[in-house]
Amino acid sequence: MAKSWWSRASAEQKLAQIDGGIECGMTAKQVSMNVGASLHHQGAAVREFAHRYNRQMPSVSRAALSGSRASGGKVGGLTAARRKGKPEFEIVSAFAIFGNEVGSDTLFDEVPQ
Repeated sequence: MAKSWWSRASAEQKLAQIDGGIECGMTAKQVSMNVGASLHHQGAAVREFAHRYNRQMPSVSRAALSGSRASGGKVGGLTAARRKGKPEFEIVSAFAIFGNEVGSDTLFDEVPQ
């Protein structure tokens, strides 16, 4: 059986992955899944390694804390509309991903006649 990345990585590499996971609000279990560490006891290997080097892993992801799963925001509304079977062209928020509402700015300059 091939060794996982976690088992071959140096302490510096492991800490880089853990720090990145902390920045992204990932739990120890989520980081464990990304680096191929054992998922035994919900990412205990990653959590213990982080603790040994004075890193604190979030126990719950930021997404769960912020309630973004429940509220969904613009992306959640788009996903819900797709689930209901609405065609893309009828979903107004599908065209407003960069904060511009449909028709607020034209793509081309108007040509005077």
